[in-house]
Amino acid sequence: METSEKPLSAPDSLRLIQEMIQAAKQDLSDNSFDLLLWGWLVLVAALAHFGLRQIGYDKPWVAWPVLMSLGAVVAFVHGMRRGRRERTRTAQGDFMAFLWGGFGVLMLMLIGVGTAYGWQVAYPLIIALYGLGTFATGGALRFRPLIWGGAACWLLAAVAFRVDMDAKLLLVAAAVLVAYIVPGHLLKSQYRRGRAV
Repeated sequence: METSEKPLSAPDSLRLIQEMIQAAKQDLSDNSFDLLLWGWLVLVAALAHFGLRQIGYDKPWVAWPVLMSLGAVVAFVHGMRRGRRERTRTAQGDFMAFLWGGFGVLMLMLIGVGTAYGWQVAYPLIIALYGLGTFATGGALRFRPLIWGGAACWLLAAVAFRVDMDAKLLLVAAAVLVAYIVPGHLLKSQYRRGRAV
């Protein structure tokens, strides 16, 4: 049995192209939100952990579960809202979902490594994981600041294996600054410029 597809009319073709462009712009916006949310939360948690160590607080790690729990709630609510308004799925969006879903699983495993074998080993690996996520995202979006930020994380991770705990915390903060926060703000700015056009 033969199936024949009717060619799209000019207005239908234009509408389809506009929908695809809007979906790509929405992907940019969604990625900047996640990068900025987690970037700022991790930066504050790492610096709070460092600061609490400096003043001799007996549980300096307390900032992590508090801030990461807050981040999980905000990310969940934002994800639910995003899912409701999403009209079309894109291959890029699907890739991002699998990439960052896998990132989350590996992050949980590295938290387990940290609790079982010590954070001296886990933090450099976490920094390297930050690099992988942002490097791959930058490649998928063709956004060089994310690619450079991911590569910078790998250099910071290599250094983190050789320094003390206080320096590791500062390297975690530096990693999210160069790989999440700065590229996230640049991505958001690019999205806003594109939306205004």
